[in-house]
Amino acid sequence: MNKIKSLLIGLCLVAMSLQSNAASDTCPNKFPNFLDDICWSCMFPFRVWGANISGFNNEDFDTEANSTPLCFCVNALKVGVPTSFWEPSYIVDVHTHPGCMPTLAGLEVPLPWKDGQIGETSVDKKQNLSRVFRHSAYYVAPIMYLLESVLDDTCADRSPFDVGWTSEFDPTWDDDQLAMIKMPIAFAFTNLPALLASGPDAASAAVGFPIDEIFWHAGSWGMLYPIGGTVSNYSSMDQVGRLVATRMLAEAHAMSEMAGLFAKGSGRSFGCLPGEVGCSSAVTKAAMCAGSPLDMPRQLVMKKHQYKLQRIFPVPQTQKVPPGGCCSPIGRTTILQEMGSQAPAAGFKDFGYQIFRKRDCCAGVVSPASFQ
Repeated sequence: MNKIKSLLIGLCLVAMSLQSNAASDTCPNKFPNFLDDICWSCMFPFRVWGANISGFNNEDFDTEANSTPLCFCVNALKVGVPTSFWEPSYIVDVHTHPGCMPTLAGLEVPLPWKDGQIGETSVDKKQNLSRVFRHSAYYVAPIMYLLESVLDDTCADRSPFDVGWTSEFDPTWDDDQLAMIKMPIAFAFTNLPALLASGPDAASAAVGFPIDEIFWHAGSWGMLYPIGGTVSNYSSMDQVGRLVATRMLAEAHAMSEMAGLFAKGSGRSFGCLPGEVGCSSAVTKAAMCAGSPLDMPRQLVMKKHQYKLQRIFPVPQTQKVPPGGCCSPIGRTTILQEMGSQAPAAGFKDFGYQIFRKRDCCAGVVSPASFQ
């Protein structure tokens, strides 16, 4: 399946490269400026031996990796110190025109079936009815490596920039009924108690991180299931963009994509939280010392608190507004973050987000490389 997916995307990108490099009116050029548009403070705090070395008042949480002063990686013959930070790992864009890749300078994939999947926004505030549809794509974008600013070559992803997945290749993305058949678990959340669970999740995200046990909600942004591009609880374009971007991350986890994206380096992500059911030193060690995707603990159901989002277009979210500065956990209200991003213009329908992922790793002190 992965080989077929890669082949399809590769063929489309080759055909796309033959087109004009100029962005069209329907696909804006929103290629991010990695220096000015990225909120680099979102990488903090850095933790070594479980202690904050530098925090800049950014939000974080303790993981099981912070409980030991030293770490040992048998597969790499390495002794090191537990290190954690928030790595800018992915970019997710949310776009209206099918085949559009605004993050890739407005290039368009020539899809033969795209005319029937154009995004729309239908909002009737008087009757409290809304229907918004957006496409989405996520990109493997280890910015630290791309800018050659890695702290340690085993503590940062060293994969090249790549297109991970686009919703246009998913026939269920614009059909909620097919999406629920694809993921039957969505039927369990079509009742009132499941809907009311958004309150505690939104409240938790407002002051900290969302509740992973309420995995079918994205706090104040809306329901994650069914995973698709249709949003029925419109409050702002930024809220729609964040919800659709989160759904794309959830779909990637369901496809087991996120475990394999960190193809190089070690320490894929955090293993587990202290006190979590099934959390053990073995799980933590597997995450910190992972040398291949097979070593990384699987997450078919995404743990929401491992991600932070920062808007990078149409208006980069670089103002450090408390709480959380210029990035926020999944589900936090967008009232403070969406200033300047809501305008009745074509350029304010496509959104892009830098995704920061919690990362634990074993920063090597002694390894075979030390004696070369």
